Amino acid sequence: MDVRNEQESWQMACHAEDFEGEEFLECRVDGQDILLVRTPEGIVACPALCPHMEERLAHGMVDGNVLTCTKHLWQWDLCTGDPIGLAEERLKVAPVRLEGGKLLVNMERLRHGGTTCC
Repeated sequence: MDVRNEQESWQMACHAEDFEGEEFLECRVDGQDILLVRTPEGIVACPALCPHMEERLAHGMVDGNVLTCTKHLWQWDLCTGDPIGLAEERLKVAPVRLEGGKLLVNMERLRHGGTTCC
């Protein structure tokens, strides 16, 4: 991927103050519903819906770096997107960065199933 495309893929999800004190925040970025999730290492982004049964992941739970969809207890490592336990699919994850009071998501990585966010 060239540097220009990598830079263009960082898009604003929300103002940092909108996520202050929150564990989850759903946003719409570049026509895609995403979920920002706070982990001990920082903030990561993933699709807003579970890849299994399209349950809203904001209804789930996060414990450290593990996100759990409460519908069927699928779990993922938010640093890598790797499935844990019952989950049979990876979860696309992407890094989030703070810039100028805004939270930016690397949408290119999110679209293509990025790895290692933490």
